Formats: sequence, structure tokens, C-alpha cells
Amino acid sequence: MKYGVLFNKSNVNLGDDIQAYATARFYPSLDYFVDREHIHEFQSENNEPVAVIMNAWYMWEKWHWPPARCIVPHMVGIHYADHELSLQPGSPLKYEALEGLGGEYLKAYAPIGCRDYYTMNQMKNLGIDTYFSGCITLTLPQMPIVKPEKEYICIVDVDTKVKNKLVELLKDSGYELKIMSHTGERDETRTWEQRKEKVEELLTTYRNAKCVITKKLHCSLPCLSQETPVVLIKQMDDDIRFSPYYDFLHYIKTDDFLAGNYDYDFTNPKPNKPDYKPVREALIKSCEDFVARISTEDRSVEELDRFTATDEEVYHWRYDLMDRTLRMWLEKTRQEHKDLKKLKAERTKLKKQVASLTAELNNSREKKSEPEKSNTTAFSQKVRKIFNKK
Repeated sequence: MKYGVLFNKSNVNLGDDIQAYATARFYPSLDYFVDREHIHEFQSENNEPVAVIMNAWYMWEKWHWPPARCIVPHMVGIHYADHELSLQPGSPLKYEALEGLGGEYLKAYAPIGCRDYYTMNQMKNLGIDTYFSGCITLTLPQMPIVKPEKEYICIVDVDTKVKNKLVELLKDSGYELKIMSHTGERDETRTWEQRKEKVEELLTTYRNAKCVITKKLHCSLPCLSQETPVVLIKQMDDDIRFSPYYDFLHYIKTDDFLAGNYDYDFTNPKPNKPDYKPVREALIKSCEDFVARISTEDRSVEELDRFTATDEEVYHWRYDLMDRTLRMWLEKTRQEHKDLKKLKAERTKLKKQVASLTAELNNSREKKSEPEKSNTTAFSQKVRKIFNKK
């Protein structure tokens, strides 16, 4: 059996590479890299079966589902994005890709391990057997302990106001502050070894920190695996991907932090909650069992394939989904164009009204005596009323 790891070739988010690194460690060999956003186009040599742990965020381009038949999937750590609800740009489609043949593919390889409750419940509503598996980054091995020259605290991708306040609070703490980010440069030429080296460097930094402060999911979960004290500073109600991880992590709402309404000591941080550990152990066992079982398989792709739809049926289903998506985008863009045109017309009208009222006010002031000028505030009030209504 050959093994493949999902990755995002052109990603700028190091969290994607951390997930790939966590997945790859379960394999006895790393034979293929499978582009997550072109998963339907993946081809193995001589159509040999390739085992893939499918932990990922799906799907920016939803007509790339289902995966190529040569992939033998282990369905754990899956998040499926309704982009509008996730506050992310992307396809206007919601769960249409998991209906019809897209959903039949998942049912063929069920139960599906989901990394958040929202994905789990939405798939259940579509009749797909699911459970909460957690995210693959919970399974990361611990990096070596390296005593730093000076103890440090990591501040990773927090909001600007939060960062500024943290820097002010901790400037005399005696700790070095490492201001860090999981956003890198978009570079498709990076090799796996380069990606792996960067991830190990990052995880080692987290492992040896006094404390890590972040709002990132794939910073906070790896810190749990490293047993490094970590705290989220995040508004909490703005991201469906974080349920149930709020229960696993110490957190402070952004507004509360900025108002000083919290009791977390960054220089003497609380130990992490142990709640994640059963999830970590179950996910490790699930992946290890999958690899142990699949490593003895010598059947062909056709024999391992549980999905009964023909290639022609999949092609037509995918085409119809793409056609529907593009039509939705077209209609949405048309409506946005109409709305923008209307707003521009209203803005032009308002500017004319303001210019007219201003001219009227100036003319009135020139004609009135000084005592009378105090009564011209009515014109200013008219201007304010116009804008308040809008």
C-alpha cells in the first residue's frame, strides 16, 4: 500500500502544513502529495491505491468532490465550510455538494469523523453517519525541550488592539515577547522538506514557550499537544470551527480582555485543561488502526472502492453542480452590481442635497444680521437629518 498526505500547494496559512505534518507521521512511507483543492484530479502510478487520512477543511471549490477513486480514505478530522457562516470568501453553495452523489460517497465510507460539532450536525441532517473525532493537530508528537537563553511568551495572530495591550502589559515582565504569525508567503515551489522544517521549528518554539497567546485554532490545538500553556483571546461567537474547542481551552473574549475583565496571569499561566486528552488518544488509535489494517491490503482500486456510482454519473453530477454554482455566482454578482448602482445614485443625490442646503445656508447668512444668523442652525439640522435617515 502507498500513502498520501493532503496539502494545499499554494497556501499562506501554516496551519495547513501543520495538519499535513501531523498526518504524515502515521505513515510508514510518504509516497504521494494530494492537492486538497484538486482532489478529484489526483492520479497514482498505474492507478495503484493510495491510503489518505482525510483531515482537512473542505471545500473552496465544491465541484472538486468526490475524491479520485484511487484514494482509499480514512474519514477523520473533517470540516466542511459553509463559507458565509464561516465568515470566509468562497462558493455561494452551502451543502449541495454533500447531497446526491457527493453525500453517497461519504455514506460509503461512513462513519465520518468531524473536527467540529457544526460539521458533524450538518452531515447528520443530511443522513450521513458522523461522530466527533477532533482535529489531527491534537495528535502531534512533542518536540524536544530546549532551554532558551531567555524565557519567552509567544503572541500569535491576535487582533492589533489585543497585541498592543499585551505588549504594554508585559513590557516589564522579564519575558521576551515573540510576535508571530501563521501567515507565510505564497510559494508553490516549497518542498515537503522545507515545509516540514518550518513546522518543526514552529512547534519547537511553542513547546519551549512560557505561554502562547493566540486566536488561531491551529496554533492553540498544537500547543495542547505540546503541553504548553495556551490561552485564546478571541470574541468567541464568530467562528463555527471552534466548537467544542472552547471547552478544551482557556479563553478570554476580546472585549473582556480590552476592558481588563479577566483573571488569567500570562506570566504564571494556568495548566491546560486535560479535557482534550481522550479525544487525542482516540484519534491516534483510529489513525494507527487504519494504517495497520490498510498496510496488509493487496487488493486493487476497483476491489477497495466502496462508491458504486460510475465515472460517467459522477462526471454529470459534478458538471451540474458546477453549472449551478456559476449561475448562483452570476445572479449574486448581478444583484450586488444593482445594489452598488443604487447606493451610488443615493450618494450622488445626497451630495446634491448637501450642496444645495449649504448654498442656501451661506446665502441666508449673507443676508441676515448677526442676531439673525443664530437662527440658521435649522439648515444644519436638515443636513444631519438627511444623513441620519440614510
